[in-house]
Amino acid sequence: MLEIAAVRPGSSAERAGFRAGDRIIAVNGEALRDSIDYQYLTAAARLSFEVRRRDGSHVLLRARRRDDEDLGIELTPFSVRRCRNHCIFCFVDQMPRGCRKSLYVKDDDYRASFLFGNYITLGNLREEDWKRIVDQRLSPLYLSVHTTDPRLRREMLNNPDAPDILQEMRRLAKNSIRMHAQIVLCPGINDGAHLASTIEDLATLAPAVESVAVVPVGITGFRHGLFPLRTFRRGEARRIVEMLTASGDRFRRRLGTRFVYPSDEFYIKAREVFPGQAFYEDFPQIENGVGMVADFLASARRVRIPRGSFAASLTLLTGESFSGVLRPVIERLRTGPRSRLPRIIVVKNDFFGRSVTVSGLLSGRDMIAAVRGRRLGTRLLIPANTLKDDGRTFLDDLTIDDLTKAAGVPVVPVTAFADVVAALEQHPGRGTHA
Repeated sequence: MLEIAAVRPGSSAERAGFRAGDRIIAVNGEALRDSIDYQYLTAAARLSFEVRRRDGSHVLLRARRRDDEDLGIELTPFSVRRCRNHCIFCFVDQMPRGCRKSLYVKDDDYRASFLFGNYITLGNLREEDWKRIVDQRLSPLYLSVHTTDPRLRREMLNNPDAPDILQEMRRLAKNSIRMHAQIVLCPGINDGAHLASTIEDLATLAPAVESVAVVPVGITGFRHGLFPLRTFRRGEARRIVEMLTASGDRFRRRLGTRFVYPSDEFYIKAREVFPGQAFYEDFPQIENGVGMVADFLASARRVRIPRGSFAASLTLLTGESFSGVLRPVIERLRTGPRSRLPRIIVVKNDFFGRSVTVSGLLSGRDMIAAVRGRRLGTRLLIPANTLKDDGRTFLDDLTIDDLTKAAGVPVVPVTAFADVVAALEQHPGRGTHA
């Protein structure tokens, strides 16, 4: 039974008589477990819904759906299945207090993997889950592998009952379920020979395994009493980039795809030049921080810079990792002798600790601290990935309104260089010098 959170005005669902608060019991006689069942069963053109109203009454509602039509029903989220592991590198375990509650949830749910690309360990699947994955073709799935050595993986997951991941992935491959794998790399633990062996093992499952992302372990300032870990040094990061690039070259000849990719953070740590867009093929794991910089740089090169000088003064906030990428791109805006380049303020991450340098983990309070008392010009541009899905709230539950109040100027979330240019074009006049 699924509860309806909202019904879009003017939609097919509204015309059929659905209301917010209704609970859908069945579609075309089939009972519903969650939103995956809803998507699966509402693919038919003619639909019959058994619905329970808020007052407890039962009604039968009928709707017709045209191809690719959205019925206009927004469902309440399902409760995710929690993780049984206690990974030595778990980011949630090293979170400070004061974040929004959802960030403390350790999920390990195959449904969220299929729907949203969340990474799972396959450690809590029941036989009925396996059957459903195969029957409903829940593909691709995103898997946290880390190592294919069963003993080492149990140690890293801190779970003696963790399954042999390679055996589980073979079962998925046999049933034509596609997979994307992630390796969280920890210095001195699953790197070196372990990493090479893991990648080769996963390559034996290609093309069912479509890509492998290798990302460095994230360390915050709140690891008190946890397993001793450290970040990668520059030389180590460079060797990993070189190793994975060479592996990708071999796989390109052998499999027709690079298959394995270092995350952008490894290039930043190694201070290596980023490869071009073609390196990442169809960007299979861009949401995992693999190829984001290359995509940003390529899209920035395609942006047409208007003629004449920009007199408006804007300020951009960014994290430490991205600042080195952003500065040379912003130089493109120097179109005349009187052009004012947007000022860049690099925000230090005191919320998580200075070892966390990515923009996506900047908190509202750290951004407020970075701008308080400073002259910012006409607008303050911030990375859109610092906000939750509502586009208003930061990970520490402060909002754009809080930042706007502290900054004293309008705050504009941006995702690409084109957004910066658009902000300058909207405010071409002379602003307060930053």
